[in-house]
Amino acid sequence: MTRKKGRKEAQAKREASSHIDIENVVDDALRLFEEGERRQGEKILEKLRKKHGQHPHVIFGLGVLEAFDNNVDKAILLFKRATQISPDLAAAHFNLGVAYQKKFQIPGMVTAFRRVVEIGEAGGYMVKHAQDMLNMLEKQTKETDGISLDEYLFGYEIFNQGVEYMTSQSWDDAIAKFEETIKITPKHVQSYGNLGICYSSLGRQEEALRAYDKAIELDPNYEPALINRRIAESLKEGECLGGQVKTIEYYNEYSLKNRSYIEEYAEMHGIMPE
Repeated sequence: MTRKKGRKEAQAKREASSHIDIENVVDDALRLFEEGERRQGEKILEKLRKKHGQHPHVIFGLGVLEAFDNNVDKAILLFKRATQISPDLAAAHFNLGVAYQKKFQIPGMVTAFRRVVEIGEAGGYMVKHAQDMLNMLEKQTKETDGISLDEYLFGYEIFNQGVEYMTSQSWDDAIAKFEETIKITPKHVQSYGNLGICYSSLGRQEEALRAYDKAIELDPNYEPALINRRIAESLKEGECLGGQVKTIEYYNEYSLKNRSYIEEYAEMHGIMPE
C-alpha cells in the first residue's frame, strides 16, 4: 500500500466516523428535547448547525424542533432539504409525510410515505405507520369517490391547475380544469365552488348559482359557497363579478382549525353575519 493511498483510506474512515458521530449527537439532542430538557437539546443542535449546517441529519434535527413548535411550514422546508441532500434518509421522509398530513396536503404526504415504505426498515414503526396511512387513504378514496388513490391525486393536480388559471383570471381555462376534476371526483366540493366564482366572473349568474347549489348540496357547511351564492344572487345576468380573486384552502385553513370563514368575511366587510 502506498503512503498516498493509506492517507486517503484514513481520511475516508475519519469522515465516515464523523458522519456517524453527528447522527448520534442529533439523536441525543432530540432525545433530550423529548425528555423535557429542551434548552440543552437546542444548544447541542445549534452547535452542530454552526459547524455542520449542511449535514442532512442536522437539518433533519432542526426540522423536528420546528415541528415540535408547530411551525409546520418551516419544518417541511427543512425536511425537504434533508431529503434532497440524503434521498435515503427515511426519518426525514417520514417526518415530512407527517408534516404534510398536518397541513392536509395529501399529495405531499402520499409521496413521502411511499418513499418511507420503499427505503425504510421492513417491519419498523415508520414503515408500518406509513403503510397504514396509505392503506387508509386508498380505502377512503374508494369509499368516498369510488376511485383509486392515484386517480384522486391526478384529480388534485388538475384542480390545482384550475386554481392557477382562476387566480390569473383565465376563466374559461379554469372552468375546463374544474369540470375535468369533477369527472374524476364527482363529489369534489371545491371544484363546484370555484366553478361558481368563474361563472360569476363571466356574468353567467344562472350557471354560477347552479354550481354553488351543488357545492352546498355536497357540503351544507361549505362557507365559501354560502357567501358567494349570496353575492351571485345580487348580480344580474351578464353583470360580472369584480375584484381580484383570493383563493383559500377552506378545509385546511378554516374547517380543520374551527375557524369561521363567514364570521371573518363579515368582520372584514363590516357586516353582520347571518
